[in-house]
Amino acid sequence: MPEDFARSNRAYLKPTRPELPTETREKLRRRQYRTKFNSFARLARPARALGFVLLIAGLCYLVVTQLRHLFFATSYFEIKTLEVIGNKSLNRENILKTAGLAPGLNLFKLDREEIKRRILTEPLVKDVKVDLDGLYNLKLIISERTPFLYAKVGTAFYEISDDGVIINTQGYGEKDLPLITGLNLETSQVGDNLNSNDGYYIAHNWVKSLESRILEQISEINFKSMQNPYLILLSGEKVFPRSLEDFKNRYDFLRALLDNLRKNNVEPIYLDMRAPNQIVVRPRKSSGSRNRGSIAGG
Repeated sequence: MPEDFARSNRAYLKPTRPELPTETREKLRRRQYRTKFNSFARLARPARALGFVLLIAGLCYLVVTQLRHLFFATSYFEIKTLEVIGNKSLNRENILKTAGLAPGLNLFKLDREEIKRRILTEPLVKDVKVDLDGLYNLKLIISERTPFLYAKVGTAFYEISDDGVIINTQGYGEKDLPLITGLNLETSQVGDNLNSNDGYYIAHNWVKSLESRILEQISEINFKSMQNPYLILLSGEKVFPRSLEDFKNRYDFLRALLDNLRKNNVEPIYLDMRAPNQIVVRPRKSSGSRNRGSIAGG
């Protein structure tokens, strides 16, 4: 027991490790270095990839910034000249103002459809083409509406184009255009299309169908009653036609009849052509005259 106790109080001595050969130790160091290097390489690989991505992103940002400056902040891509072609009634400045255009507009901000939409809000413009002539010249090719007839509404003269659009309501009837009266257009305004208006449709057909030599002798055509329109000649006579075709077919006879009445000093109030093959003449009454009218065949 004392011996065991004494033995237990002795210092424990770790057995000495035999010394490794130099070559073995060198191999171990190399293996440890390779292990650490491989571990570092495995960790550095994602970092390299991330760095490469960041580098590419930076370069792309730099390129985009420079291109944006080149395209939008320099004069290399600005429109230098604005050309307007085909306008007759509208002046160039008003067209450009309506379109919102001015020299210096960036080419990449050019919206052709928006420009076209703005210009077409002008009633006088029937169509417009927006073209680039080269890189720096913007060309607007305007197709204007032409006045076709007047529609008198109250004291106003509505100027209407051939396609039925009201292009002006401020005139005084100073243009040499056929005059239509009796149409219900009180609520219509500039820019409205009247093709859906029955009265206008019939009036347009009359004006379109009559020869210019006939229209030149008509002061106005009244369509207050679409079934029974009447005409007033420049010479002052009122004429009730049977139909458009009948009036065209018998117009020359009507003119001959009027000439004959004037030779006989007869001043008619109206001529009624609604009876087939007959024209009823209602002359003005002379003092003491009881003439109720005469009938001419034709």
